[in-house]
Amino acid sequence: MTIEEALLRLGDELKATMTQELKNNGSYYTGTLANSIEYQVREQDFTYQLVRTMLKYGDYVDQGIGRGPGKQPPVQPLIEWIKFKRIPTPTGMSVESFAFLIARKIGKQGTDPRPRPFIAPSIDSVLKTTGKELLTKAGIDQIVANINGKLQDVKLTA
Repeated sequence: MTIEEALLRLGDELKATMTQELKNNGSYYTGTLANSIEYQVREQDFTYQLVRTMLKYGDYVDQGIGRGPGKQPPVQPLIEWIKFKRIPTPTGMSVESFAFLIARKIGKQGTDPRPRPFIAPSIDSVLKTTGKELLTKAGIDQIVANINGKLQDVKLTA
């Protein structure tokens, strides 16, 4: 197995694990964030990088960066979210009216900035299991991982 092949398969494993983490921590709604996660291999001067891209709000979910008060969010995505999550509306209130009230409250108070980590736990999990096997098969025994802006040396062999 080549280094590039191993890294591409590692990217697939990471995406699958991140998707499961999003589901486990209650951050999975329509799958838009999970589907936006992509990994590409970059090679330059015999150095390989596995680079992740995803929608910007993935960092907000992972690190707990809430929406501050100010502008009211659009109501339609909230309507869809209420229906998808099967959230009961107050008696006598339509889903649309309830969504409007939620949007207004978010506009006034912002949102909950609680972190729902899925990036670092996924990297850690994959590098301890299938990722380790893949990289070892490609002849890689040590990597430098950039996790949340911090470089970490990861030794793959004992």
